[in-house]
Amino acid sequence: MIFIFYLLALLLVWRYLLWEPRGLLGVTRAFPLLLGHRGVRGARPENTLAAFELAFESGLDGVECDVQRSKDGELVLYHDFELHDKPVNKLTYIHIKSIDPQIPKLEDLFELFQRYPGTLLNVEIKSSGLRTDGLELDTVKLIRKWSLEDNVLISSFNPLSLLRVRFFAPDIRVGLLYDHEMPWYLRDGLLAGWLHVDAIHPYYEQVNEPLIKRSKVKNLMVNTWTVNDGMRISSLCSMGVTAIIGDDPELLLAHRVGSEMNGG
Repeated sequence: MIFIFYLLALLLVWRYLLWEPRGLLGVTRAFPLLLGHRGVRGARPENTLAAFELAFESGLDGVECDVQRSKDGELVLYHDFELHDKPVNKLTYIHIKSIDPQIPKLEDLFELFQRYPGTLLNVEIKSSGLRTDGLELDTVKLIRKWSLEDNVLISSFNPLSLLRVRFFAPDIRVGLLYDHEMPWYLRDGLLAGWLHVDAIHPYYEQVNEPLIKRSKVKNLMVNTWTVNDGMRISSLCSMGVTAIIGDDPELLLAHRVGSEMNGG
């Protein structure tokens, strides 16, 4: 009985007292940050260097991308788990490039990213299973190689992927992705405190003022996606979200309301 009492006490301390979300010290743009969803969508092929460059050159504060691991260990930027009905992680990078020459590696984006200091790069880990193919560790290693720990936020719908990142690199910021169609234990970000994340990434229809108020008390970033309606962008800015991810740079910039400096 005493053991159970101490276990519960430790769990509560872990969940409520030891959880301290951190900001991104290398991001110097004002809130709310405007991020290009897979770079841009429509004007350029998504998750390509052309799309990311257009997002940055349009004046956005950062970009969001999707990363997977190829069969031969390359970190490729691609959203769907399959490419022409073949699992991405079962294809070599040469094979991937033969199917679509525009699919870049994460390192290619990191090289481009050097031209835009003070911005944010949101790297979404694409993982759906319980096991890992080394994607999280390889991503962490590459972030360290390029010294981007203070400018990169790793997000994922998979809590186990975030746990692995926290284990491999506790200094790198992580964000929990979720939406209203996920299982009940995942759809409202209930695991955020247990995972000690630095940000939550709810679907934009789930964002409301009580959520923003609770998050601000904890200094927890609220980054929402994928917003392509001007009035909703303005409303989310007014609520005080940390970042808005959208497809259209011009729409995001035209409806941005207010700003506050990122204090890290």
